[in-house]
Amino acid sequence: MHAGWTDRLATLLAKECQARGEVFKYSNQALRGAKINDIMGAQLEAALALKPDLVTIMAGQNDLLSKPENLPALEAKLRSGIIKLQEAGSFVVLSNTINPLHLIVFRPLAKLATHMTEMIERVARDLEVPVHDVHRIESLADVAYWAEDMVHFSGPGHIKVANEAAKLLNLSYRISEFDYREIEAPKRGPIGTSRWIVIHVIPFFWRRIRRVSSGDGLDPKLPRLAEFKGVAYDIEHVSEYRPGNFGDFDYTKAS
Repeated sequence: MHAGWTDRLATLLAKECQARGEVFKYSNQALRGAKINDIMGAQLEAALALKPDLVTIMAGQNDLLSKPENLPALEAKLRSGIIKLQEAGSFVVLSNTINPLHLIVFRPLAKLATHMTEMIERVARDLEVPVHDVHRIESLADVAYWAEDMVHFSGPGHIKVANEAAKLLNLSYRISEFDYREIEAPKRGPIGTSRWIVIHVIPFFWRRIRRVSSGDGLDPKLPRLAEFKGVAYDIEHVSEYRPGNFGDFDYTKAS
């Protein structure tokens, strides 16, 4: 199973539960390419059915190219979905968007990412939801923290993002991060860039023309709550658990 940042965060939550003598259950409803309407639609309903104690939401990345006139509706959709989770008793953590500075060709999107982040943070502020601040992780401006497709995190990138969430939640553990000299960055010379265009860029635009997503036809990797002991990583104990500003909550079920 490919492990993303949420799976790595779940590993730290599982470690936290183990230290407290509790069983940790985890579900991952995420799908590649999902937009806010997808996440706050079918994925939300699936999550609500599981009655989770903790829900992490990363949405907005795939909506950066939406028409400006669609943003109020997207904001309303995000807001109403979070309210549903809160009314169901779930503690929500909301991620803002990446800041696409790692490639020159992506930098025109930075303004759109900032606007989306401002919208997400406005919703979070109004609903008193903690923000997992991915947008301001400075090291993500380096291609070393990105996968070959340049739109998903690499292993070291997933670790950084997971550790930022663990810090937000005041968890006692972190996954050990790589020394920068140990990270093999994707090749960005003429051959590497040409390969990237053929394998990733052209299919992306072809999907947009056909109005399909890279996640179409796929199922969530962990659709049901199941006992989760985590993935084998080098984990560091950094402090005793301290409840955050948003209060204590039960880690035993997370989505």
